[in-house]
Amino acid sequence: MRFRCVSKSWNALISDPYFTKKHFRYAEMGITENSSRLLYSMDPPQSLDHEALKDLKDHRNGYFANRELDLPVMIPEYSNRYKSIVGCCNGLICFSVQGDDFILWNPCTRYSKMLPRTPLPVFNRQVFCGFGYDSATDDYKVIVGTKMDEEIKFQVFTLKTSSWKVLRISNALNISGPGFFLNGALHWLVRVEPNPGNSRAILSFDLAEEEFHEMIPLPYDDVDFEGMTILRNCLCVVDSFIGRDGVSTIWLMKEYGVKQSWTQVIRCSRKDFPKEYRHVFVKPICILEKGELLFHDWRAGFLVLYDPKENTFKNVTKTHDRLRCGTLVYRETLVSPVTGSVVDI
Repeated sequence: MRFRCVSKSWNALISDPYFTKKHFRYAEMGITENSSRLLYSMDPPQSLDHEALKDLKDHRNGYFANRELDLPVMIPEYSNRYKSIVGCCNGLICFSVQGDDFILWNPCTRYSKMLPRTPLPVFNRQVFCGFGYDSATDDYKVIVGTKMDEEIKFQVFTLKTSSWKVLRISNALNISGPGFFLNGALHWLVRVEPNPGNSRAILSFDLAEEEFHEMIPLPYDDVDFEGMTILRNCLCVVDSFIGRDGVSTIWLMKEYGVKQSWTQVIRCSRKDFPKEYRHVFVKPICILEKGELLFHDWRAGFLVLYDPKENTFKNVTKTHDRLRCGTLVYRETLVSPVTGSVVDI
């Protein structure tokens, strides 16, 4: 985007609808250079070059891969208010401010849009949220679940209409936190009711149909899975540490919705970790091509790169807000947070 300032002709080229469409499609197909970045802080907003992690020698190199981002500040008092990530899709990031206001933001173009206030109050009532893309209508949607009088109220924002609507949905179950977007749906790891021990499953909400689908089964019914994310375009879950050896297993669902496709990709034990890392819970933020895992060491306040083959750890960079906001990997695109189009940049 910095090349727009070179000349009027360059600015016209980069702003041309044909160019922006090609840029987006080529990025989708992997034709252009990988421009993925890791957003790991919102106060201040900072990202890390995803590709630079592959050549990292030690944490001092991590600082060279960092970039402080221009966060949109529509109202001055926002700068000191707590921000949390709702989700990311096609280069757009949705985040909330104090759990009350919602903003769509493209860190690459630096453009943003503050969403209108929800019809129903959200502050101190938000139970779950999510952000994703509805390919059926070519639209982006934000969902917010709030608890009012022991009842879950479901609010949906659509970017094309720039408005909210309230849905009547009865099977929201025990959802909490942000949902993970994949295959046109948002996903949450939930405890199955009535609760037979540690039984959990993945609940999905279809953005096109605007309704919940049947539970997606986990690798085992009797294991207390602690974390879920999206890795390599697959659902990923992490089981709990078992016993004093602290064994943890990371699973990927290679074929969406098929229980038999759950594949164990990494199994590690805390007792084999170096002493300074035996306290960590290896919940991956991303997995690099050679199998290294990036995760957060909450106690030390570092992003850490773990090589399970060599059993080595590298501190990547110090975090600022202990990752209370959440983390995500996003791809740099020219998609507009105002219309969802790639033609109005």
